[in-house]
Amino acid sequence: MKADLARSRGEILADMTKHGLHITMLLLMFCSCAHAQCVPGGLAVIVNKANPVESLSMAQLRKIILGDVRAWPNSKNVALIARDPSSKDFQCMLSGIVRLSVAEYHRYIISAEFRGDDPMVIQTVDSDGSAGKYVTGSAGGLAVVEVNSLPAMGASVKVIHIEGKALGQPGYPL
Repeated sequence: MKADLARSRGEILADMTKHGLHITMLLLMFCSCAHAQCVPGGLAVIVNKANPVESLSMAQLRKIILGDVRAWPNSKNVALIARDPSSKDFQCMLSGIVRLSVAEYHRYIISAEFRGDDPMVIQTVDSDGSAGKYVTGSAGGLAVVEVNSLPAMGASVKVIHIEGKALGQPGYPL
């Protein structure tokens, strides 16, 4: 009887392990699919053509998006233009650059007042085309857009190098 009981426990553990492995595999596949929507090399950082900045490090870009840096070297105020938080662009920007979830990012931005900073103003737009128009019209404008939207913007904006790498160049981090 003890042998039957021990075997039953062993079978139960084997079944739990087998099912646990299946659940783990499903979760891994789901997570990799959710992350796969952010294509490497799929984002570009655009600024106003008059902006003297040619390149930013990932750390500098992160500080701008977090609102920790509020002015460009030419003393123009940074005007962050971003897609709606539910958009793929916005979520890829956060995961690829800032390394925060949407909720964590909003908490960080809102907490600026408690840190004694002026609240950061983010202009929300509904398309990359609209982001390009806002950047064109704002001397301090910066937006992170999908690479495939750049041809429609033409020469009205400047694409910034990241970590010294141009868009499409090996090692480009976005």
